[in-house]
Order: sequence, then structure tokens, then C-alpha cells
Amino acid sequence: MKDHLIQPYGGSLINLIVENEKAEQLKTQSKEWLSWDLTDRQICDLELLLNGGFSPLTGFMGKVDYESVCTSMRLHDGTLWPLPITLDVTDDIADKVQEGSKLALRHPEGIMLAVLHIEYKWKADKKREAKNVLGSVSAEHPGVRYLLNDTHPWYLGGKIEGIQLPEHYDFSNLRLTFVTSSAVPATPCTGPIMSLPCGQSKSMSPTCSSIQLWA
Repeated sequence: MKDHLIQPYGGSLINLIVENEKAEQLKTQSKEWLSWDLTDRQICDLELLLNGGFSPLTGFMGKVDYESVCTSMRLHDGTLWPLPITLDVTDDIADKVQEGSKLALRHPEGIMLAVLHIEYKWKADKKREAKNVLGSVSAEHPGVRYLLNDTHPWYLGGKIEGIQLPEHYDFSNLRLTFVTSSAVPATPCTGPIMSLPCGQSKSMSPTCSSIQLWA
């Protein structure tokens, strides 16, 4: 039945949601961890990581992949990837966590969505990122303005274990995951971000960094 489907981008369709028993264990253990309340954009990115929309990523990018994407539009292994997918946090959180720490990722209402196993922590050069990724450092560019003014100064990267997807109360019949539908992530766009036709990529939205097209 599914032989006609194209292969997932990167060769593997990722599903980061753990089994129910494991999810309960993580929620119990999270009482000993710091928590981070996700922004709207981060919730969007996390959902795409959890449900496979960002396959083959298994978490927020570490510094090696981040640097590679910023300079060559490719992951460190050579996989084409035009935009960094990172978790930005405040100075206060960055001071309290270390590589090897765990961070509970929560919806602003307090619901735990996932745990981040922190493998990388670094302070971002956001002007360099804007220049390399968006081709501009002008605040007239909405993506640059968001990056420079609305994101936090520190980036955390590492693998994710998902507890649950964010809740949505609209268009529930259309919000299918790749596990429950025949949709498969296609190849990310290869053209310059600023030249994409309107509606072809969500990356122009300041609340979501999705850059994939759907089959």
C-alpha cells in the first residue's frame, strides 16, 4: 500500500514521542530538573521535531550542525538544511544548566511536552547568523528583526524525548501526524530563503521556522 510513497528526507522518518510508561517516568523525574517555558515559535519547532516534520533531526541542533547550516546550508553530515533549528534561552537558564543536564520543556500553561538532553550550550553570534542565513542584517527584514530583537542570547542543543504533542483545538481533523497519515516529509527547499514564492515556506513567519515542503 505504501510502496508508492517517497522516502522520508534524510532516509528515516523520526518520531520522538516515547511510550506512555517512559513518559510517566520522565514527568516524575522532571521534578528534579529545571524547566523552560517555550515561546510560540519554540512550540512550533518542537512539534515538528516530535512528529517527524523535521526528519532526520532528533533534537535541537548542536553547535557543530548549527555552524555548518549557517555557513553551507547543510548539516555536518552533508544533508541539505537551510535554516538552523535551535532552542534559545535566557542568561539565567544558561547559567544554571551544563552540558549533560536535562531540561523540561513546557507549554506556558505548565504542561510538560518534552525533555531536552543538553549536549551543547553556546552564546550565539546573531548578527553573523542573520548575515549568513538570511543574507541581511537590516531590521527591515522581518526574520532579521525577530532574530536580533526577540530571541534569547544562548542556544541549547541536544536530543529530545517527547512526552506529548502540543494541544490544538482548531482543525483537529486536519492535524494528522506522519504516523497516522500517508504524508511524508519532502526535500527542504534549495533556493535562497528570501526568494521563496509566497506560501511555499513557513520560514517567513516569525512564529515558525519550518522550511519543508509536503508530499
